[in-house]
Amino acid sequence: MAELYERRVVSQRELVSYFKQATMEMQLEYERIRARAMEDPGTAGDEGEENWASLLRKWLPGDLQIATKGRVLCGNGQATDQVDIVALSPLYPYGMLTKKMHLASEVMVIFECKSTLKAQHIEKTIVSASHAKEAIYRAHGKEVIYGLVAHSHSWRADKLKVVDVISGMLAGADETHVGHPNNSLDFLCIADLGTWVLRAESDEDIYGPGVVSYYSGPSFTGFGGKSVDTSSIGRMITYVLRRLSYLDGKYNGLAGYFGMAGLEGPGSYNSKNLRKWKNFESGRRHVDLFL
Repeated sequence: MAELYERRVVSQRELVSYFKQATMEMQLEYERIRARAMEDPGTAGDEGEENWASLLRKWLPGDLQIATKGRVLCGNGQATDQVDIVALSPLYPYGMLTKKMHLASEVMVIFECKSTLKAQHIEKTIVSASHAKEAIYRAHGKEVIYGLVAHSHSWRADKLKVVDVISGMLAGADETHVGHPNNSLDFLCIADLGTWVLRAESDEDIYGPGVVSYYSGPSFTGFGGKSVDTSSIGRMITYVLRRLSYLDGKYNGLAGYFGMAGLEGPGSYNSKNLRKWKNFESGRRHVDLFL
């Protein structure tokens, strides 16, 4: 047992070191982009998106195709708002990759990107995610993963306070704008702070009838109060891999490996931010949202 634990620690350290390097690269790019942002905010935004697209090409499964900018087009003609990055299935026609109307049937993950995250970005993205996920499900009967990623954030406070503020914003905007648990924003990753991931539970003995959802935010301490070294980017990639494995079983092995390495970390949440769902279309209650 001790030998098995030691091997897991070694595996985790290896992966954490890779993601530490990725985080440092993102921070260096952020400083470079920010220095020129006042002169040309449009170009700065495009460069930020390319940073994330490059990272996703390196760390998401190699058969997914990463495209930037455009809208997601449903088969019934309905299109989403513009999105920054999409991860497309291996079946996606190569000739369509450069087109800016992404075929909804093959969209696996949608990413909104910000260089410096602000409060209004959270609410706006949650609204966009809810509308897009509902439209894609209604047209194609499929779920997609939708996340928000940022290099850094605009809050000037202790990191624990910032985490608490952002957790409250996620919960509040979800309560206001989302009508079904599967339409919630799935994750928020701030490279230099932490990652929030959507969880859901169904336990009538504890919560009563229905489903409870919440965002598991970054935790800086583990069991016994010891500090933990969880990479924001590593936590985000691990979560996305696990969610992809529910959409397609061929990703089970990779998702399982990252999960065994402990890259998602312990997570944390405040009970005041739990959302109880009692009346919604239960037939759409997919297992990929549950612990």
